[in-house]
Amino acid sequence: MLISAFGWYGFLIGGGMVICVVLAWFMAKRRGYDTDIIFNIALVCIPLAILGARTYYVVNDIIHNGANWSIARYFGFENGKFVGFAGLAIYGGLLGGILGAVIVRLFNRKKPPLKQMTFVQMADLCFCLIILGQAIGRWGNFANGEAYGQLITDSSWQWFPFAVEVNGYWYNACFFYESVWNLIGFGLLQWMYNGKRKSFDGFYVSFYCMWYGFIRFFVEQLRSDSMWFGPIKANMLISAVIFLVGLSVIIYHIVAAKRSGKKIFIMVDEAKLSSDYYGYEKTFFCLKKQLEAKEEVIEEAAQ
Repeated sequence: MLISAFGWYGFLIGGGMVICVVLAWFMAKRRGYDTDIIFNIALVCIPLAILGARTYYVVNDIIHNGANWSIARYFGFENGKFVGFAGLAIYGGLLGGILGAVIVRLFNRKKPPLKQMTFVQMADLCFCLIILGQAIGRWGNFANGEAYGQLITDSSWQWFPFAVEVNGYWYNACFFYESVWNLIGFGLLQWMYNGKRKSFDGFYVSFYCMWYGFIRFFVEQLRSDSMWFGPIKANMLISAVIFLVGLSVIIYHIVAAKRSGKKIFIMVDEAKLSSDYYGYEKTFFCLKKQLEAKEEVIEEAAQ
């Protein structure tokens, strides 16, 4: 009944969200964060991400296709019946999620230090999982027969996973290319985030920007249903921008570390972490270590 009500696309998107929230809870617990924050992020960010994804798609459809959108259709209703959200854009979803994280951070600042997460720390954790949600969600595009590429007329290339058949014709299986790339990125991010080697706050979201921006830029060139920003495909432009933003953050860290005379804080053994590494003082590892040291001093004084 759930699948018939929302379709495979909605079911996979929703299922991906649930999986990501559960994994986020375990990741937060392992790192020492207050796990209640994960539920706050889910309650605020997921609805705003859906609205952002919907708004991005609708605005582009109105501007570039002259489509007519009523408020009822925006919220998935046609002729008084809920027919689902046919039209969501990932970059709009990311913007909505980021807005949600800002809101969570504003309320989170009132909590004790060990129960806080900075905006960047939330972004690092969440983007390690968002990429998994994207990989799962792309199979919803397959179920809907959308997000495919250029027409393939050479019969020798008309086979899955290189191509996908839609209405009797074969096209580049863009959804599959992106899904596999995202799964590989998810594996790398999990290895880097949960492993014994740690990096500066903001490294993981920067890696995501570079990884996803790179593949989306090239996959978007193949897609035949892209949204346009003037003469340029909108998502190609955005992909290039987020790739450069991610690269710039990492380069900035390396340059700033060298100028300060400190070590580069990228993939460093957690046991060796100290103030010798640039950006270490801003991390949860440093805060936790400082508070533990204070507690030891208080216990010794009490004895």
